[in-house]
Amino acid sequence: MPRRRFRILEGKDGVRRLYDDLAEVYDHSRFLYLTRRLERCEEKVLREWLDKLESPMLDVGCGSGRYSLRLADRGVEVVSMDLSLRMLEVLLRKLERRGVGENVHVVLADGENLPFRDSSFRGLLCTLTFDHFQEPEKAVSEFSRVLRSRGLCMISTLNEKHLKLLRRLLRIPADKIPFFGESIPPTLIYEVGHTGLEVQEFLFANGFKPVKLMGCCHWGLFTPFIPEPMFKLLERLLVKLKTMRHTALHVVVAKRSPK
Repeated sequence: MPRRRFRILEGKDGVRRLYDDLAEVYDHSRFLYLTRRLERCEEKVLREWLDKLESPMLDVGCGSGRYSLRLADRGVEVVSMDLSLRMLEVLLRKLERRGVGENVHVVLADGENLPFRDSSFRGLLCTLTFDHFQEPEKAVSEFSRVLRSRGLCMISTLNEKHLKLLRRLLRIPADKIPFFGESIPPTLIYEVGHTGLEVQEFLFANGFKPVKLMGCCHWGLFTPFIPEPMFKLLERLLVKLKTMRHTALHVVVAKRSPK
């Protein structure tokens, strides 16, 4: 039994409900400190690859638009897709303020059932979203279907070993992770991590050629307790070791093989 009282939201609808509840505070919540560090580490290892993305591209699980806005700013046409209507409403307000709405098309949809024609996109992002899929193989099959030949696909996933440790510490179910926020009670939702090698296997089985596997955010669950200057120094040093075992986040870049 959990040590504390959690609200438990089951399945895909539970994921949607959690992000709807968090939408207005997601970008600045003090409870999402680890998420912010994961995002910053991920952005550093993806920086050079983002520059290779061309129009049109699909941002699966775009949330409040972290990458969609960056790509739109440099003129890339983006379809920004998410399961949470309220997260998309936050993104729409950002687009209006920044004046780049003509480059972004917002779609409410499910990453395991993409509502797009075959070969619609030249690139695809799925960051900090893949682990919420209950059928990840089906999602990758959909990614393959909507991507054009030689289109780039970028996926990030949490290291399942780190999640298992967190679950043991909090005594929570094997397929759940906790979320905390100013506007919500402590909540458990579905999320199952993967190794980068597992994601590469999914991709290879669905017509992709893996290009690069990267790890970032060393020290995993302990990062909130490391002061920011020390964390940045350790990250610069440890990322050179190219070890995947102790990184909290695995990032995979693959290219769609010719159809």
